Amino acid sequence: MSVAKQKSRSRRTGPQVRDGDDDVRRLCDALPVLIAHVDGEERYCFNNQAYESWFGLRPRELHGKTMREVLGEEAYVEMRPRIRAALNGEKQVFEGTIRQADGTERLAQIHYIPRLSARGRVDGIYILLQDITEQRRTQEQFRRLNAELEHRVQERTGQLEAANRELEAFCYSVSHDLRAPLRAVRGFTDVLIEQYASRLDARGQDFLRRVSDASVQMDCLVDDLLRLSRVSRTEIQLQRIDLSALAAQILSELKKGDPNRELLTAVEPGLEAEGDERLVRLVMDNLLRNAWKFTGRSRPGRIEFGQEPDNGAFYVRDNGVGFDMAYAHRLFGVFQRLHSAADYPGSGVGLAIAQRVINRHGGRIWAEGRVNGGATFYFTLPPQNETRDNPGAPALTKAPCPGPAGIVADTGPGRPLELYEQENHPPGGRQRQRRVPDHARPEEVQRGQRRRGGA
Repeated sequence: MSVAKQKSRSRRTGPQVRDGDDDVRRLCDALPVLIAHVDGEERYCFNNQAYESWFGLRPRELHGKTMREVLGEEAYVEMRPRIRAALNGEKQVFEGTIRQADGTERLAQIHYIPRLSARGRVDGIYILLQDITEQRRTQEQFRRLNAELEHRVQERTGQLEAANRELEAFCYSVSHDLRAPLRAVRGFTDVLIEQYASRLDARGQDFLRRVSDASVQMDCLVDDLLRLSRVSRTEIQLQRIDLSALAAQILSELKKGDPNRELLTAVEPGLEAEGDERLVRLVMDNLLRNAWKFTGRSRPGRIEFGQEPDNGAFYVRDNGVGFDMAYAHRLFGVFQRLHSAADYPGSGVGLAIAQRVINRHGGRIWAEGRVNGGATFYFTLPPQNETRDNPGAPALTKAPCPGPAGIVADTGPGRPLELYEQENHPPGGRQRQRRVPDHARPEEVQRGQRRRGGA
């Protein structure tokens, strides 16, 4: 009974094994690589169709031939050390040139893998051969293109360095040669105004004042142009910058210049970024001075500095005259103005400087606004690795102003924002402070309270 079962089992397994061999052969024939097996005497025992096609042989014609016969004497002598090493049990992976049947030489990546018998002895080699001619050709093409590109970059770098040297020479000429006649014009104009004003009528004196003002404006314009050129050439030195402290300092300086101006400011504490402190100060100074200038007719004026929670962009917001968004693309151009120079004086270079600084830091700067509805300027800088420890509400202060309606903000750390109305009395009189009801507080104070969880 057991013999019959064994015969039955052998009849069932025999075809399965043959089918398995056929599957392996079909799989090998489908692969885009050359596959073969040679025995210990370097004679071919198996190969796929790609191997036959490469050497121009018919099916089964390769069997029994030696590697010397198939590869040719020259190629065999070159590869014999690799073949011997593989027969000694060492796997070989290398690149070599193999001639096809039509005489074309192709570069191939070759694998010689030792075949072990059931006793663990090497009795042959598995051969894998992949044509890498096109791959190497493409790599060589990329190498040539990269070398050409590098050469072009070096040429452009040399041209840029030459242009920078010319720009430095121009800046030197502007800073010295142009300022000398400007100083002379201004100096002689001042002498005429001081010593000969009585000999001129009102119209003549007005002409002299215009000449003097124009020379001052030209001197400021030269300063801004030089600053713009230096921004492009200054080496950036990255460091940690306390933007909140920087904004508070600039606003404090502005308030000292006009202590009677009614202005409410909001600076969000703890804002930091990474950048060149000298260059970033230029950005902050230009944006805050712009906000100061364009809120001159607002009562009260309002300037905020903070950071958007969604995209991390810093912003300077004001309730000034604003601008038409249809002309927003002109804001950052040199000498581009959206407002009259008579009403809002300036060189027209400040925002161009700010944009150049931000671009050099790899950030972005843009603006939003509406006519008589204020403006908001946004910019991004590389963030700090550390998160802010105190993302509290804006610290609100109010520039002192005469009259009975001075607004003062009391913002102790960790405490809800309290806003008071201060009544100023004549000297010697008593001053009182009255807490402003929540519904009567400015919008930014209520917003700051919501951030901090206040009432």
